[in-house]
Amino acid sequence: MKELEREKDYLLAGLDVLERAKEWYQTQIHNITETQRQVGQSHHTTEFITCQSQMDVLLPKLQEVTRCLNNLISFSGTALQSTSLMSLSGSCSAPPQVIHILKEQNRLLTQEVTEKNECVTQLEQEKSALIKQLFEDRACNIHDSSALASTFI
Repeated sequence: MKELEREKDYLLAGLDVLERAKEWYQTQIHNITETQRQVGQSHHTTEFITCQSQMDVLLPKLQEVTRCLNNLISFSGTALQSTSLMSLSGSCSAPPQVIHILKEQNRLLTQEVTEKNECVTQLEQEKSALIKQLFEDRACNIHDSSALASTFI
């Protein structure tokens, strides 16, 4: 419950920031519209140059904020729920269902690892037996070929 309450607090704080940001965006749009009107009427480019230099600084930040907000919005509800569930599973007050699921997954993974280890051990034993047999066969072939070589001499 504490995690959910904390998440709610963050969402409320974010909503407050978004409301202030909306007002700021509207003010900026109004100022740009006014500057456009003034530049159009006076035909002076100095005001436009000042406005342009400000936009050179602000534009990358605005693009980054927009990108971050779009990423946040595109997060599906299921992703947020699974994230909340995962954060709960790490806390001491995890629901019993989550603990049971995690214990079952752990048991299955441990069983799979044990089976794989047994297969590896069996394969290593077979490998050792084959290497031993190979060396024995080579030793017999060397002994046989040396006996044949001495017979021909």
